[in-house]
Order: sequence, then structure tokens, then C-alpha cells
Amino acid sequence: MYVCKVNEEDNPFLLQGYAGADTFCDRADEVAALREAMANQRNVTIISLRRLGKTALIRHFFANQRRFTPIFTDLYRTTNQEEMVQRIVQEAVRQVGKPTGNLLKEVAQAMRSMEFNLSMDPITGLPELGVSVRPGRKQAIALDELFSYLEQQRKPVVVALDEFQQITEYPEKNTEALLREQVQRLRNVQFIFSGSNRRMMQAIFADGKRPFFQATEPLYLGPIPDEAYSAFIIRHFKAAGRRIDPTAVGEGLTWCRSHTYYVQYLFNRLWSTGLRKVTNLDVERTKASILKERAPEYMTLQRLLSPNQAALLTAIAKEGTVQKPTAMDFVLRHRLSALSTVRQSLGVLVEKEVVYQADGAYAVTDVFLGHWLAEG
Repeated sequence: MYVCKVNEEDNPFLLQGYAGADTFCDRADEVAALREAMANQRNVTIISLRRLGKTALIRHFFANQRRFTPIFTDLYRTTNQEEMVQRIVQEAVRQVGKPTGNLLKEVAQAMRSMEFNLSMDPITGLPELGVSVRPGRKQAIALDELFSYLEQQRKPVVVALDEFQQITEYPEKNTEALLREQVQRLRNVQFIFSGSNRRMMQAIFADGKRPFFQATEPLYLGPIPDEAYSAFIIRHFKAAGRRIDPTAVGEGLTWCRSHTYYVQYLFNRLWSTGLRKVTNLDVERTKASILKERAPEYMTLQRLLSPNQAALLTAIAKEGTVQKPTAMDFVLRHRLSALSTVRQSLGVLVEKEVVYQADGAYAVTDVFLGHWLAEG
């Protein structure tokens, strides 16, 4: 169930979940791109840095559509193909109709590889659907039955598979090929793939040797424009009878590099102070408080890195962004080790996603960590 408007007392700067259009900022172009792609039967892969709002974008898109049946499935906690199939089937049945005996009879006839049971949640009193693959049945058959059933639905179906990179961790190594085979044969079912590991997602969809090569349309998600974010922040403070200095908003956006999660976190904290007027000084105090609270976590991270990796990470943080971390002037300026060691350290930091590369430059992935290192 989606809520369209928050109460004035509620914090509008959400850090997780989706609470309706009122707490969702901008992304009009991305929503329009998804709508146009789905209407024209083009599957989409959403690619971005971590915590830029991929999941919220999908939920917002689904909440504002009536032309298709949306099925959102989070694969993060799945560990094998059977769990993946169970999760997709469970969400599909929930969205197709109310979980009644008649519906279960219908889907059981269509998906004979699956077992279904309906129970009552002891806390909420609402129907709860249980799904499992029958012993000895193959996941490929279960998926084929599921998508054949969805293919026959009156309305088009859009399946969003979030944290899609999780399938690369399954013990079964044919999962990509199994899903690709389903995707290419369907006409009434479209797909949106998204994941929090940008490097791995790009590998799945851009590697010419893998099943999903050029099978989808990429949608690159960047930061929300400062003008839109600033208007969003000021509007919420004003609606609650509170004020925030526009220069304080600008300072906050710059400090957070306009990265969705960090912007939401900073202004969530500023909102929670209850101040009737927020100034630059309040932003500075909140920034300092955030870095102080996270210091133990960041010190632990430093200890987990080798001295050379930690030194390179700190150097990148102090620069903000670095075009060529292996350039001699950068190495000498920060008194780093030999170039071969810097290259090796950079590879490890990128592999661990502590550092990312975008638009030809390297930066620390965690914005707050970058500031903590730079100020240390």
C-alpha cells in the first residue's frame, strides 16, 4: 500500500522504502524513459552508483502505472535458483489477484511444478501465501510455467528484479542463460533489472560472452539536479511551517555531492532537530556530528586495508576526484609507494567498491568516508 502524502510531523527525507510521490524527488525524465520503454516492449537495465535511488525509482514508477501489472522482486536474500523462483512466483501471485482459494486453484493448475498454501498471519490476520518447488522438479520448468501463466494475463506484466547481480552468487551457473531464454520469448511480460553493484551489473549486460549481452536498454541513473533537490527540500520545510536557508541547502547538496542517500541522510538529520529555522551553522554542526559518529566504523575499515591501500584511499579523498591516480605528480604529491604498488592498490579498492570510477575520474564511494579521510 502506498501513502500519497506524509503528515507534517513525519520526516519527509526517507532513508529506505517508498511512501508516495510527496516524498519522492524529481526523476521525471527517468520515469518517462521507463514508461516509453515498457510501452514499446523494451526491457531495461538500471545502472548507477550505489544508493542513488534505483529501488525507489522502480517503486515510484510502479505506483503511478495502471496499464500493467507490476511485480517487484528483491533477490538480495536469495542464495540459489529455487529461492529465486519461489520469490518471483510469490510476488507474481500476490500482484495478479487477491490470495484466495480460487486464485490458488487457478495458479496451481498453471504451475504444476509448484506447491501453494494459504495461511493467516497470526499478527496481522491477513492471508499469507506460501510457495515451494515440488521435490524433484527443475527450476527451469517452474519458471517456464510461471512466465507462460503471466504471458496469458489480460494486462501486460512488468517484472522488476532488484539486486539482480545476486544470481551470479548462485551455485547453479546457468541462471543467466535460463532467464535470458525466458526474456527473449515473452511478448506480454517486460523486465526491469537493477542492482547495487554497478561493476557486476555492467559485466552481466555488457560482456559479449554472457547471455544478457545487449538484451536490454541501459538506463543510467545520475544524481538528481541540485535545482530540483533544493526546491524539494525547501518545499518540505515550508509545508511544515519551518524555514531553511537556501545557502544552507546548497552547502548540504555540495557536501553530499548531490548523491541521493547522503542528501537524504543529512537533511533527515537536520529535520529531526526540530529547529524552526535551519542555517549554515546548523548544517556545519550536523556534518561534524555525522563524521564523529561514523569514526569508529571508518577506523575499522582503515585497519582492514593494507597500509598502501589506506594511503591511496586517503590521497584520493583529499583530492575529491582524481583523473589519474597513477600519474607521477599525484604519487609524489601524496608520498605514495611505487607505481606498481599504487596500481595494485587501486585495483583492490575498485574491486572492493571502496573507490569507483565514473566520467574518467576516481572518487571515494562513501561520501561521508571521503570527508572523514580528507579532514583526518
